[in-house]
Amino acid sequence: MSRLTDKIVCIFGNSRCSAEAEEYRHAERLGHLLGRAGAIVCTGGYDGVMEAASRGARRAGGVVIGVTVDIFDEPPNRYVTREIRVPNLFARLKTMAELADGFVGLRGGIGTITEVAFMWNLLVLRWFSSPTPFLLIGTPWRRVVRAWARHLAVDGRDLPHVVIVDSAEQAFDHLCRAWPERRSLLST
Repeated sequence: MSRLTDKIVCIFGNSRCSAEAEEYRHAERLGHLLGRAGAIVCTGGYDGVMEAASRGARRAGGVVIGVTVDIFDEPPNRYVTREIRVPNLFARLKTMAELADGFVGLRGGIGTITEVAFMWNLLVLRWFSSPTPFLLIGTPWRRVVRAWARHLAVDGRDLPHVVIVDSAEQAFDHLCRAWPERRSLLST
């Protein structure tokens, strides 16, 4: 098992999915893998994919940061261990960008598209000072990125900044390879 101690991974995705949804299962599994490896999981702190990733991480003994927003009059999900409350969605994006060492997007709606596009743009602009993996999990993202490349001004300079994988395990493996300074073999 690789150790990703002190790395913070922000996970974005559908806030309205049920526990039976594929993206919920991927998020819970990824949260578990990250928590077990000593990484800190960061989400928007509410329901759906955010709850799933938080749940997986906590069940593995991990730490979960929830970046919640004043405009939503609801508490964070019960798996959040540290809440960071911000005034609005713009502040949430900025906070997550400043906290995270890597990003993972799962299937979601307009909010997820906003988060993914924002972080992707920061990568293109070389805003981060260290290697910052950016992963998307699932077939829907392949279709979306292909459509963006075909119909928008997304091109070969932008595409290398994102890696699309099929599973939580593949995402975790990619994160471990992205941070070789954090990789160490542990006895199983």
